[in-house]
Amino acid sequence: MATCRSCRAPIVWVETVNGKAMPVDAEPDDERGNVALTYVGSTGSYLADVYADNAAARADDTPSLYTSHFATCEHASQHRRDT
Repeated sequence: MATCRSCRAPIVWVETVNGKAMPVDAEPDDERGNVALTYVGSTGSYLADVYADNAAARADDTPSLYTSHFATCEHASQHRRDT
């Protein structure tokens, strides 16, 4: 497990379906989360499926939902990259 270099909160680095690295809060948040994680045993990493919102994720019967750390970190703007 890693920690955010700004706020020191525990995070997990995951890979999106588009191949981008994304930090998510380490603890599940089924009430607000919109990120479903799938463990990839062959690589020891997690693949993230990002839903439009919590309602869409819950409608898909996702067992545990996580929140992007960009949504919860008070210093997120310091780490965003221009696209």
